[in-house]
Parts: sequence; structure tokens; C-alpha cells
Amino acid sequence: MTLKTFLNFTRIQTLPAALLSPIAGVMYAIYTFKTFHWLPTLLFFIGLIFINLFVSAWNNLMDFQKAIDAEYKKWNIIEHDKIPLKLAWGICLGLLFLDLIIGVVVTFITNLAILPVGGVALVIAVFYTYGPFAFSRFPLGELLAGLCEGAIGFFMGIYVNSYDAKYFFIKFDGWKMDWTWNLSFLIPIVIVAFMCFCMNFNIMLSDNICDLEQDVHNQRYTLAYYLKIPLSLLLYRLVYILATLSVIVAIVFGILPFWSLFMFAISPFVIHNINKFLATQKKSETFILQVNNLILYNGALAITILIGILLK
Repeated sequence: MTLKTFLNFTRIQTLPAALLSPIAGVMYAIYTFKTFHWLPTLLFFIGLIFINLFVSAWNNLMDFQKAIDAEYKKWNIIEHDKIPLKLAWGICLGLLFLDLIIGVVVTFITNLAILPVGGVALVIAVFYTYGPFAFSRFPLGELLAGLCEGAIGFFMGIYVNSYDAKYFFIKFDGWKMDWTWNLSFLIPIVIVAFMCFCMNFNIMLSDNICDLEQDVHNQRYTLAYYLKIPLSLLLYRLVYILATLSVIVAIVFGILPFWSLFMFAISPFVIHNINKFLATQKKSETFILQVNNLILYNGALAITILIGILLK
């Protein structure tokens, strides 16, 4: 396998967008908790790269093996680039193993409380396309993508830098386990994480809208199948409104710095992309606009929090 084939198999081009929520989380931790822990942060991002490469490769492999539509199967990268199935499985399992090792190390450095959060994300990553009841074949993709790639990614970026604040913390007294949930810290995090959730929700929703016909041929019945296109597009617009409201609430209550108001400078570009997608839902033409919107939103979030850090 050539390097180019490997990078295409793991969809390396999707990686920068996947890193933005966690980067915003790191900025939030520095702004709110005034802490930065370089070692768990570095390990977390290395693990994040591995799990993102795994998910893309795994989805390509599972989609190929489960494909019913012969035309789709022909254009899947495994068939198109003649990747041996044993090699594809080896790459996927190798990436997953590396991520597991790093996850265990990060847990030991930080706190056991992070384990169930990472565990949920890992289970979703594996079983999203694997097994007879793969999540991707039900109307769950949007919720799971928003949760894992958006909200959990943002939270983990915060937690590896603020675990010592003990707002989400497990400690043992002999056989007695105490698990602390300090809602005065967690609720503000959830409010901001909701924006990241919305961005990834709409990535998956727009993807499923574009792929609706192909998904039905492959017996994947996503949210777009049940809602149909008009209602799916209405939900798509609503989710952007909810994301914007979460930012406004966070600024009003002082969760985000005043400078996060500058996020609204991206509004003309975001609205332009939304309108183009509403006019035409084509994977090859307008789906990329949703990726661009995610980069705009999450990038603006990280940058404006950074401004708040520098000027605080």
C-alpha cells in the first residue's frame, strides 16, 4: 500500500476539522481553570489522531463488506485501490490498539473518571458501522456524531488540562468509591459543548441527506430517510439556530469571554454556505460547505477564547 492510498483509506483530510473541538476545549480549560498540562494533552491529541484515522478506515472497511449496491462497492476505496482485506483489517486493528494504549496512559495520568467517557466514545466508534445492529443503519448517526466528535471531544480537551480541579473526579477510600460531579463547572461546559455537538450533528445530517438514495440501496435507514428531505432541511436550519443560541447564552452568563462576540463575524460566510446547501444537496458539490461551517464555528470559538486568555 502506498502512502497516498493509506491517507485516502483513513481520510486524512477530515482530521483538521476533527481536532478543532478538542483545541477549543484546551483553550476553554486555560481560560476557565488557568491550567495547562502538556503531557496528557500531547498524548490525548496523539490518541485522537489514531482514533480518527481508525474510524475513517473502519467505516470504509465495514461499508465495503456490508455493501449491497454493486456500484457503490466498486467505488469504495478498498475495491477502487485494490486494498487486500487482511491489510485493511490489520491497519484498523493496529490504529485501535495504539489508541487504547494511549487512552490507558492518559487515564493513569489524569483520573479514572475519564474512563467511562472515553469508553462510550470508543464503543460508538467501533459499533457505528460494525455488527448486525450497527448504529449507522438506524436514525442515530447525527446524535452519536454530535456526542463523540463534538461534545466529548470538547470535554476531553478541557479535562486533560483541568482534572486536578476535581470537579469530575473519582477517589477511593478503601473499597469505597466517591465520584464527584460538580455541576457549577459541568453545566457551563455542557452549554459550550452543545455548540460543538450541533456542528457535528449537522455534518452527519447533511451527509445523510446527500447519501439518502445510496443509503436506501444499501439498507441504511438514517434520520433523513424517516424525516424525508423537507423536514431534514428544517432540522438542519434549526440546529444552526440552537448552536448560535448556546454561544449567546454562554457569553451572557460569562462562561465565554466577551470577545466571543466576534464569532458572529463569521455569520455572512456561514449563512452563505447554509443557503447554498439548502438550494442543492449534492455530496460532490455542497457537502463540503458543512465541513467549512464546522471549521468556521469551532475555529472562531477557539480563537476568541484565546483572545480572552491573552487579554484577561
